[in-house]
Amino acid sequence: MLREKQNRLFRDLIFIFLSLLIVSVAVFSLSSFSSGSISYYVLGESADESSVKELSSSLGLERPFFIRYLEFLKSFFTFNWGKNIQGYEIRSLIAKRFSVTVEVLLLTLILSLPLSILASCSAMKKQRGLLDRGSDLLVLFIMSLPSFSIAILLMLIFSVSIPFFPTSGFVPLSLSLAGNLRTVFLPSLSLALMHGALYVRVLKKSLRRELCSEYVLGARARGKGWQDIIYREAFPPASLSLLSLASQSVSSLIAGSAVTETVFALPGLGSLIVSASLARDTQTVSILIMLIALTVSITSIAARILISCMSGRGGVDG
Repeated sequence: MLREKQNRLFRDLIFIFLSLLIVSVAVFSLSSFSSGSISYYVLGESADESSVKELSSSLGLERPFFIRYLEFLKSFFTFNWGKNIQGYEIRSLIAKRFSVTVEVLLLTLILSLPLSILASCSAMKKQRGLLDRGSDLLVLFIMSLPSFSIAILLMLIFSVSIPFFPTSGFVPLSLSLAGNLRTVFLPSLSLALMHGALYVRVLKKSLRRELCSEYVLGARARGKGWQDIIYREAFPPASLSLLSLASQSVSSLIAGSAVTETVFALPGLGSLIVSASLARDTQTVSILIMLIALTVSITSIAARILISCMSGRGGVDG
């Protein structure tokens, strides 16, 4: 058993390495294709050829592709990320914005997971009943909306019509707890509604399957109540699919935070990706994409280990 776990951990580490390698090649190749226009973007289309060559040389764009790629990998893993095209330290920019995005994503999970569990389990009390069908319609409606439209709709309701939450800006947690929550609640709620709808859809499907299993039917025959059947018998094995989905949705959460942070003008990593892309800051964008790929890989492997531990304790067998 110990040998098997060691082999699995080794395979997971190889998976992380290969994933980062593939992402790094793709990202660096795409950024290199656009590198030729960066000098003209910075200096302007009317810049003379000598100025363009001088800037390209200072940015290291004239060196061979393979040499620049190896230097990019070395700089990423040694955290020596250099400066962006405006001359700011990339590591400092990311460090300042990291806590904002983490706070938004954590609050999103805190809002979405309990609500989706409560909604799914409550709907299963009477399958095909009013609550079950109503939740299906609500989930379908939310999932059919673009992510930015939910953010704008919440802003119109709770910031314009009912001016309780601010429309933009961010208050650090160190300055004011109430002010901080007021600035991150609506962005987190907009992401929570979108992903919570997906969680409800998957969890309800898993619960329906578990409620038809033999051990649940046996629990019903023994006279167990609805609360025990749902939460003690059906939910533990059904929650494995929810845990797997939550880990896989980290990348979509980060992508959604880019839109949400831009709409609410939050100084997070998502808005940094948008602003760096518009400024053709390929170095900053490449570093951010590599960090996202690393985060998604680690989260996916951690969830897989947790699911394996829960299954080994008899979570699937009830």
